[in-house]
Amino acid sequence: MRRIALIAIAAAAAALLLAVLAAVLIGRAMVAEPGVERLKGVREDLGAERLLFVFAHPDDEITANALMRRAVEEGLHVALFTATRGEAGTQYPPVVDQAHLGVVREGEARKHGFAIGVNRHVVEDLGDGRLAARDFEDLVARVLAEIEAAGPDILVSFHPESAISLHPDHMTIGRAAREAVARSGREIGLVYVLAPRPALTRFGGENGARIAALQPDPDFAVPAPARDKRRAWAIHESQSEYLQAVYGMPPWLMYALWTREYYAFADEGREGLR
Repeated sequence: MRRIALIAIAAAAAALLLAVLAAVLIGRAMVAEPGVERLKGVREDLGAERLLFVFAHPDDEITANALMRRAVEEGLHVALFTATRGEAGTQYPPVVDQAHLGVVREGEARKHGFAIGVNRHVVEDLGDGRLAARDFEDLVARVLAEIEAAGPDILVSFHPESAISLHPDHMTIGRAAREAVARSGREIGLVYVLAPRPALTRFGGENGARIAALQPDPDFAVPAPARDKRRAWAIHESQSEYLQAVYGMPPWLMYALWTREYYAFADEGREGLR
């Protein structure tokens, strides 16, 4: 009887494991962009030796940290520009008095950049939540100055019209990055980081559907290890419960399903990777 009971328990455990695996595979299929070419190497596929990532807030870089890490592992020069200190953000959970949140969030961003291994990280204090109201020419000038300092072959930022979340700061920094690249006089490939449209349309409600409609088709995907995404949210302690609070989904579950970062070339004449 004991042997029969053990066999029954083992069979039940195996059935449960298969059910979990099936659920994960179905969930990934519901989230992923189908048919997107996978990046084999940053140097090989993008022809890059130096990359510059331009974002609005501390924690924005989590959207692209798999590409950052891949570039670092290939020995490329990686620079990160963060336009604000994130001082106006909501804390998930509260970790400091609000008056000093900018200090904490800047530290979190710098710690994450250090963990990835970026070569250069500039954090500006241009007003969290106020980039759209800022003098646009000044913002473009600051991105241009960082282009001159970092010397990128590839610049990565938000798609100006969708910006993953339609956040005005994200859209503004994307516009500034696009304008700075156009004015730089350098041969710089401009790349936009995107969210997966199936996930947006299925789980993002009306706002997600609008973002998905505005996004361009992705040109390539970068495998995004869940451990790196989870570690990034843990480093950004003041935002570590953001996904649960806003989407009702903890990082371990989101990144069990969302396993790739997606990118589009701003140059519409370019077709796929090299």
